[in-house]
Amino acid sequence: MTEKKAKAIVTLENLRLVESEIFRIASKHNIKTVDELDELIAGGKLSEEKIGEDLFRLDHLISEKIRLEKELKKLSIKKSDAWKSLQDLLELPRRNFQTS
Repeated sequence: MTEKKAKAIVTLENLRLVESEIFRIASKHNIKTVDELDELIAGGKLSEEKIGEDLFRLDHLISEKIRLEKELKKLSIKKSDAWKSLQDLLELPRRNFQTS
C-alpha cells in the first residue's frame, strides 16, 4: 500500500468519525451549527452548565472537519465521492444489490 493511499484511508475514516460526533452533539441539542447553540445560550433556552463541554467540542470538531476536507482535496478525493473512494482505496468488491 502506498503512503498516499494509506493517508487517504486514514483521512476518510477520521472525517467519518468527526462527522458522526458532530451529528451526535447537534442531535443532542437539536441544532445544526455552533451559532445556533450560542443563540440558545444567549436566549436563555440552554445554560452553559447544561451544555457542558459540548459547545467547545462542537467548535473544535467543525474546525477539524474543515481541516480534513482540505486534506482530502489535496489528495484529489472529493468528499461527495468519499465512499466510492474508500471502496477503491481498500480494493473492496463492488456489490450489486439489484435483483434480476
